[in-house]
Amino acid sequence: MASDKQLSREDFDRIAELQGITGEPAYLDELFGQARGVFTMAETIKGIDVTGVEPEMAFIPPTD
Repeated sequence: MASDKQLSREDFDRIAELQGITGEPAYLDELFGQARGVFTMAETIKGIDVTGVEPEMAFIPPTD
């Protein structure tokens, strides 16, 4: 399920500026594409209904 919300280039440029990220335009274009993919995937994951589901233990420490 894809989200209707997208990370805009203007938002990306503002975030990059606030974080001090600079570089050649080609680098920033590539970084924007990657950030947009992460943003889209996060929006998709947020849409998963986990109501009533208990999380599994990722790590079970030894009992000795």
